[in-house]
Amino acid sequence: MPISKLAFFRYLHIDQMLRNKQHKYPTKSEILDSLENKFGVRSASTVEKDLGAMRLEFDAPIKYHATTRGYYYTDPSFQLLSVNLSEEHMNALQFVETFLEEFKVLPIFSEFSDAVDKVLDGLEITRNFNRDSLNVQSFIQIDKSHYVKGNEILSALIKVISSKQVIKISYQKFNKEEASEYTLHPYLLKEFKNLWYVIGYAEERKEMRTFGIDRVNSIEVLDEIYLTANMVHFEPDQFFKHCYGVTSKNEEPQEILLSFDSLTANYVKASPIHHTQKVVFENEKESHISISVVNNFEIKSWILGFGAGVSVLKPESLKNEIKSILFETAKKYR
Repeated sequence: MPISKLAFFRYLHIDQMLRNKQHKYPTKSEILDSLENKFGVRSASTVEKDLGAMRLEFDAPIKYHATTRGYYYTDPSFQLLSVNLSEEHMNALQFVETFLEEFKVLPIFSEFSDAVDKVLDGLEITRNFNRDSLNVQSFIQIDKSHYVKGNEILSALIKVISSKQVIKISYQKFNKEEASEYTLHPYLLKEFKNLWYVIGYAEERKEMRTFGIDRVNSIEVLDEIYLTANMVHFEPDQFFKHCYGVTSKNEEPQEILLSFDSLTANYVKASPIHHTQKVVFENEKESHISISVVNNFEIKSWILGFGAGVSVLKPESLKNEIKSILFETAKKYR
């Protein structure tokens, strides 16, 4: 039978009394008085039930001391909370709590909110017995994700992927007035810059395709034979290995060499965008940083985002692309 949060609070309070070295062997009446003070308990039978539950549920080595008519732990090192949390541990947990609260409100986590609640309840219970720990939410802010279209179907996609089901999706491209339908064997969900994508084998194209979930209008589960990832030679760990973002191409990665001014280089070095990123040259004025990726939309957008703080050294083709984009952009301001 599940233990209520209030009952667990009482167990923790009794646990503290049994471990109090300044006042050993608390009697039943002393425990009752303390529980009445803190929780409004007035029945001695509640104390007996709580002691019994602690023995049964947590293997608490509680014994009655005939001489003092009080209770004690036969193992002095026993503690009801098996993990003894220091102030540093509590602060770290509260930091994580800020993220749990943020994720909890997203539609994708609606089905898992009970599990998140249990973690948050556990933190609240522990914090109740660690009053001196800091309230990190008072001085830590995180960039909260705004609701985006498509989050409501993530749960459905998780189900069909885990149960290996074929689906038909209605997909609305940005540059098309009418939606298209695809028969999809889904394998992978990927998040990039607060947007979710589903990757799978599209029967109509006979190839792997990536679909932005915010552009999926509907999902229909089909009664068809599901092609596993192995059958279409799809390796989730390798599909995006040579790419930044979600536009994966059937191309070999190429070395992109970029020159950053010293200030911009510090930002890039502090937050690498790819596992191949490395500094190949630097002095007081500039740093040359290379990455080995395919040339896609996302990598060009990333480079352009640094403005005058970066220039492309190679390959020549990418250098010319960036020059052309900047030239067309400048024309708009004339």
